[in-house]
Amino acid sequence: MNSDTTNNMSVIVILLAVLVMILGIYIKDRRWRRLQTRLAKVTGLMNESHAFSLNLVRHFMPSFKVEKYQFRGMQAKTGGANIEFDDLSLELPSGKRVLEGV
Repeated sequence: MNSDTTNNMSVIVILLAVLVMILGIYIKDRRWRRLQTRLAKVTGLMNESHAFSLNLVRHFMPSFKVEKYQFRGMQAKTGGANIEFDDLSLELPSGKRVLEGV
């Protein structure tokens, strides 16, 4: 084999590698678009079902107010409570004192 044939073969191999990469990216893009379309449909369906349930409640109970609250998850409390007692005692009706000076 001469150098021209070797150069031609390397160009063909590089072109094939580029074509395979382009094909892989195309397939990945198609799958991604299909997934996003499905997610958009599911989200739309969830929004429609929420609106339908609110309308249903308003139809059967017109005086019933439906709040626009939606649960967003549980979160930790930001602050705590500190309670201190100074010279605590309890006087009973008999006149005795309990816990005097605690």
